[in-house]
Amino acid sequence: MAEQGGRRNLDKLVKDGLSALVFGVGYKVGIIEHFIKIKQPCTAQELAQQTGMKERYIQEWLNSMVASGIVKSHADDRFSLPYSDSELKTHGHGATVLPILSAMLPKLEAVLPNNGPRGYGYHGPFLEWWGGYHKPEDIQIWINELLLPVFDLKPSSDFKLLDLGCGYGRYTLMIAKRFPNSTVYGIDPDRKSIDEANMQLQKEALSNVNFLCVPGEQLPQEWTENFDFVILNDVLHDAYAVDGILTEVRRVLKSDGFGAAYDPPVSSYSAKLTDTDIAQLYLPLSLFSCLPMSLSGPYGEGYGVGWGYEKRREKIEKHGFRLVKVGDMDIDVVQERIVFQK
Repeated sequence: MAEQGGRRNLDKLVKDGLSALVFGVGYKVGIIEHFIKIKQPCTAQELAQQTGMKERYIQEWLNSMVASGIVKSHADDRFSLPYSDSELKTHGHGATVLPILSAMLPKLEAVLPNNGPRGYGYHGPFLEWWGGYHKPEDIQIWINELLLPVFDLKPSSDFKLLDLGCGYGRYTLMIAKRFPNSTVYGIDPDRKSIDEANMQLQKEALSNVNFLCVPGEQLPQEWTENFDFVILNDVLHDAYAVDGILTEVRRVLKSDGFGAAYDPPVSSYSAKLTDTDIAQLYLPLSLFSCLPMSLSGPYGEGYGVGWGYEKRREKIEKHGFRLVKVGDMDIDVVQERIVFQK
């Protein structure tokens, strides 16, 4: 990322941003989808016919992508897209966030001044975009790689699990389906999310799941020492009531239970962020969404992704939890998962 003299070329930065925007437009309107299907190399006219779009706009899009090095130009004004389908779909979807963030800019501008609002809540189109990375196959991979090793710490098929901050319940339902002898609760303070989760539950017809609209810092009193596992997936860095949430997690976990918090694997320290791809992705998203959300309540320090792994770990330990090493990765290494126990 760093260029001559250890500095970014700002001219190239702006041009790359424009190229990413145009690439995202191509994905959103279906140009890339049709480009994948058509015999390559193809002409602008052939691609326009395939897409049902105006040839002149297709030509301009192609030339923009040639200039950025994404589309390859051939003889006889033909073009090809030298990437795999999975690369194009993953990064094409990623680039569609740019106009969504642009639409959020007035909200961000409003909270920046000292006399402005503290923060703001989630933006619907942003959540829909983020949901594109949480398809069933993605959730299964997450369960296999990041959740099953936690379950192995307390092997049982009839465990009781709390998904705190479950959102639309996609992960909750997949866990319940994967482990039919378990009892799974999903809670979220957002009524719309819980209503959507309950609608999906009716479709799935699962009997081992319960969804409740409950704040994470105000769990039912009867849940004391009730759960074998409590998971917080993309919760802590977005929350303003982190201390209240962790206090409640400690109360509802069984004495031999395990908590697991999942957040973007970004360091708390600026010196460790240089040339870090993960940080370059998540910190801008946090500026527009996670940080304002963590400041949207009546109190809270404002965490966001920039809070980072090391300070999040310290916060969990301050609430009387002991960190647990899972697998071969040392707990001092910045990572997505933090596992803890009373």
